[in-house]
Amino acid sequence: MKKRQKDLLIFFVIFILAVIMYINWITMHYSTDTYNIMNVGYETYATNWSLKDGRLIMYIITMIFAKLNIPIEVYVITTLLGALLISCICVVKLKNIVLRNKEVSLKKEIFIVIALFFTIFNFMYIEDMYFVESIVMALSLLLFIYSANLIVNKKSNKDIILAILLAIVGVIAYQGTAGFLIITTFVLSLLKNKVELNGTKKDIKTNIKMIIINILFAGIIALIAVCINMMIVNIVGNITGQVQARVGSITNIFSNMKYIFNNFTTILKENIGLFPINLLYIFLSLILICTLVYDIKTKSKEFLAIKSICIIILSIICGFLVSLGTLSSFYTGRLHYSIGSMLGFILLCLIMENKDEIFRKIFGLILVIYGIVSIYNCIIITYQHKLVNKYEEQEVQNIEEYIEDYEAKNNIEIENIALYTVKGQDSKTYFENISRKSVLTYNALRCDWSADGLINFYTNKSLKTINLTKELLVEYLVQENENGYGIVNNTLIIECYMY
Repeated sequence: MKKRQKDLLIFFVIFILAVIMYINWITMHYSTDTYNIMNVGYETYATNWSLKDGRLIMYIITMIFAKLNIPIEVYVITTLLGALLISCICVVKLKNIVLRNKEVSLKKEIFIVIALFFTIFNFMYIEDMYFVESIVMALSLLLFIYSANLIVNKKSNKDIILAILLAIVGVIAYQGTAGFLIITTFVLSLLKNKVELNGTKKDIKTNIKMIIINILFAGIIALIAVCINMMIVNIVGNITGQVQARVGSITNIFSNMKYIFNNFTTILKENIGLFPINLLYIFLSLILICTLVYDIKTKSKEFLAIKSICIIILSIICGFLVSLGTLSSFYTGRLHYSIGSMLGFILLCLIMENKDEIFRKIFGLILVIYGIVSIYNCIIITYQHKLVNKYEEQEVQNIEEYIEDYEAKNNIEIENIALYTVKGQDSKTYFENISRKSVLTYNALRCDWSADGLINFYTNKSLKTINLTKELLVEYLVQENENGYGIVNNTLIIECYMY
């Protein structure tokens, strides 16, 4: 079979698998941001969120949908399908880079594709697919893969310049995945510049030097790209008069670093609710034990245990790079994508480099188990999110009945909505019977950026969102508010909770 035909077949198979994993959302789902978009409109959302955040590509995409007056449901499904298509291209591109000038058996190639599929479609990535921005998040990964390839396999200064440009566009597409450029560069460098004892000391020294140079170069490129993106954010802010609240100050780096150091184990243990608690630790422990046994039993010259540990450490570092600049959205999967890619990259290297048939089967079995768990995990989480959508609609129906009773009794029409944000009640942002608590299962009625849009959508009303005045709050607090909402004069007040 010709290479092009094989790639098309691989693409088709993995795209079908991706569709199966995200079928609950392809049939339409509503994120908290979706309710916000419906409430403020395409153009306002594109300007106040995408453009203000420096995501120029997403701004253009959203404005195109706005000008064409395309329904929100088509917008959500189209961006998701676009993200899945681009993500599958990422898998095929990575496979071709890894197997460049290498002849492997069909069985080994299949395992490589599986490892790369779950490198891209990892458990942290589920959160990325939740947003309409999923399409630019996926685009950023593809651009970083191309950039990493040029860094590792550069032949001229043109390749270096192109690598920088691709990284810049990747960060403009989405800043949160910037660390993926570095970890991808490292893994590709490991596979190209083999460090093995059967090589000469000169070869080992040269290869280690090249790996370090490539990582440092990728880091510098990522930093340049982030700085340029921050400049764009500032320029946009000056033009529009809107201040970006998520970008931190360089003076906060050390305090942010301290916070990261004190809390990174929580992320690894709980996985932002996107993967079962401690399961990442279990897979990593199993892999490290197997690689250690492999190195000892086979008197390995490939240093598989050390290489695995290096991937783990660098993945964790890359997973928190963005948080050095700002702690905004710290407990979200989309900022820790590199941590999610860790297991896939490790298993890729173990499949590529181990030379023992028994251990090849062991690593293959671990990969298959990880893949099955990942598919099941994704389907469960996306299903629970759809349940949340159902519960949100039911809650709004209760509020609508409450409004109608109030209007009938008081002969007044409810025209406004005000949001009362309560601190220290973050557990109330979830429904009681939802077990997987994460960004994906927030109750949109209790989020201050989506509650008004949610209510207007399901009640088919156009309540005007107003600021909660001291007078309104005092009168609201006098009421019995067990349900977390009430009415004062012509204003519906909804309690939202900090998370």
